[in-house]
Amino acid sequence: MPHHERIERALRASLEPSRAGEHPPKLAAAMEHAVFPGGARIRPKLTLAVASACGEDDPGLTDGVAAAIELLHCASLVHDDLPCFDAAETRRGQPSVHCAFGERLAVLAGDALIVTAFEVLGAAARRHPARLPLLMRTVTQGVGMPMGIVAGQAWECEPQLSLVDYQRAKTGALFAAATMA
Repeated sequence: MPHHERIERALRASLEPSRAGEHPPKLAAAMEHAVFPGGARIRPKLTLAVASACGEDDPGLTDGVAAAIELLHCASLVHDDLPCFDAAETRRGQPSVHCAFGERLAVLAGDALIVTAFEVLGAAARRHPARLPLLMRTVTQGVGMPMGIVAGQAWECEPQLSLVDYQRAKTGALFAAATMA
């Protein structure tokens, strides 16, 4: 199956639980809006390409990692578009999540995508529990402190911006995680 199809299938499966049961429907819609339609999906494509080049032994694990990486990227875009940061009105040719659903739901959707990403990562690694700690470390370094997406966003709050640190954290860290996970 082509990489793009694997990624889209994994992302849809990742968000399926948010559409079922007693979940808040507006939050589920905001999450869907943040993820679909997607952009180039470069990060998950890198994950699949590197796994393939290294003799991928579990496509389900790889697809889960790729989906988690993309969900984290989408969450970062939702938060980055908020009025307190970039105040972007559009994203990928449609209204940004905060414009379509309001700021409160945008914050919650971004947060929910982060949680969903780690749920997906854990579920994907259930057949390989020994791999989970390293996967978690790799992915959390790509999104957390001191050099992940969160740090990159925080650089925008500093009076003096280190462009190298900003770019390394905001963009580079998740790309690195995509290739190492």
